[in-house]
Amino acid sequence: MAVSYHDLLAQFEQWLRVERNLAERTRRAYIYDLERLGEYLTVLHGRTPRPDQVGVEAIREYLNHMQLDRACKSTTLARMISSIRGFFDFAVERGAIEQSPAARLRTPKQPKRLPIYLVPQEVVRLLESPAADSTQGLRDRAIMTALVFTGMRLSEVVGIDLGDLNLTHQTLRIMGKGRKERIAPLNQIVIDALNRYLQARPLSDCQALFLNKYGDRLTGRMIEKIVRTHALKSGIFKDGISPHKLRHTFATMLHASDVDLIEIQALMGHASIASTQIYTHTSNSKLHDAVKKLELQ
Repeated sequence: MAVSYHDLLAQFEQWLRVERNLAERTRRAYIYDLERLGEYLTVLHGRTPRPDQVGVEAIREYLNHMQLDRACKSTTLARMISSIRGFFDFAVERGAIEQSPAARLRTPKQPKRLPIYLVPQEVVRLLESPAADSTQGLRDRAIMTALVFTGMRLSEVVGIDLGDLNLTHQTLRIMGKGRKERIAPLNQIVIDALNRYLQARPLSDCQALFLNKYGDRLTGRMIEKIVRTHALKSGIFKDGISPHKLRHTFATMLHASDVDLIEIQALMGHASIASTQIYTHTSNSKLHDAVKKLELQ
């Protein structure tokens, strides 16, 4: 039975939300890309074609249009291709089409960029920025300390409940991507910051660990603002300091401490070791030290 592009897109969005359990921001990016494709195809054909009427050439024309006329970066094009592939693979699985027109699309090569991270002196300045004599300050310090020393994703911090924290065993249960659970060990710095916040945390029926001033769960946007505000306050002006940059900082500190990549992968909740390998960047001084250790037997 033929299904319209927009009906299938609505089914795809529900599948991303329910089956894949993707974060809202990721879902919005997928749907945004596919709505733009639908609009382009509507202009191209004079009507919105059904998924089984979309060919690879029309998709390539759209991508060329985005690259040449809209000056899209290779990273944006790669995301678009991922969205389109996912959508048409879903269409094949649902029997809406027999073969995906996006199967042969090639993802543009991405420029290698080292992750932005904080050096230890900047971490100290950042964590000392919040006031230690207010509930909000203790909360902000606990949030940023947890980000720096556990490497949690933003969505993972938002989702933490009181029951996930085990101060006796010094661990935190984290629900990661795809509902994959991992247990993060907590060092004494995090334990101390959390204890101070918990003593000041207002009573609330909400089970979230980190609360806003109304006693409700903090949103990801609020946590981003907290990190950004304290980064500026502490004089850190690196490009877009964010919770994700603090995640990079955690992995970088682990690598600098000679922690094995497999262990970093487990702590970060990476599904593939390839995602962890971006943290193998290192300083010139460390390279010199490594070469100095070489000896002839």
